[in-house]
Amino acid sequence: MPNPSRLLLPVALLTGALGGDAVPAAASAAATMPAVHAAARKPAVFGPAVLHALNQVRRHYHLPTVSADRRMSRAAYLHSHDMAHNHYFAHGAWSGRVARSAGEPHSMGEVLGWLTRASARQEAAWLVRSWLASPPHRAVLLNGNFRRVGIGRADGKFDRTPAAVYTVDFATPR
Repeated sequence: MPNPSRLLLPVALLTGALGGDAVPAAASAAATMPAVHAAARKPAVFGPAVLHALNQVRRHYHLPTVSADRRMSRAAYLHSHDMAHNHYFAHGAWSGRVARSAGEPHSMGEVLGWLTRASARQEAAWLVRSWLASPPHRAVLLNGNFRRVGIGRADGKFDRTPAAVYTVDFATPR
């Protein structure tokens, strides 16, 4: 089994919530990304693994679980695919995208990540662990108001290494 510390590539993550400022990334991956191959969506395996990992953590902190939202997941996938296909790593106009897909929620948040490809369970565990280690991302994951989530994953290559690009959007109930 591969060593997770070797598989997890530098992750430049941004996060935000409606009414709050976006938190700048420590480093921009967009400037150093080489060509990324077209994405392939694998929602039947990877989305449920990330949802399970998120809900395990939320239960641990006595928070309500989040439910997968098909429209939000489609928008999250399209954003991940766009990043992989157009060689960048950034939120872009995330608040409008999430608001449209979530039906104009009261509050929302987004986390991004990329890492070398692995099994669905390994990717989910490594992503959630990385986000929990970052205070701004932790705040999004552990926001008790969020009830719905959209999970998108696209495949690409960074520095000739097979990579997975994730967008995970959170929203309050409609």
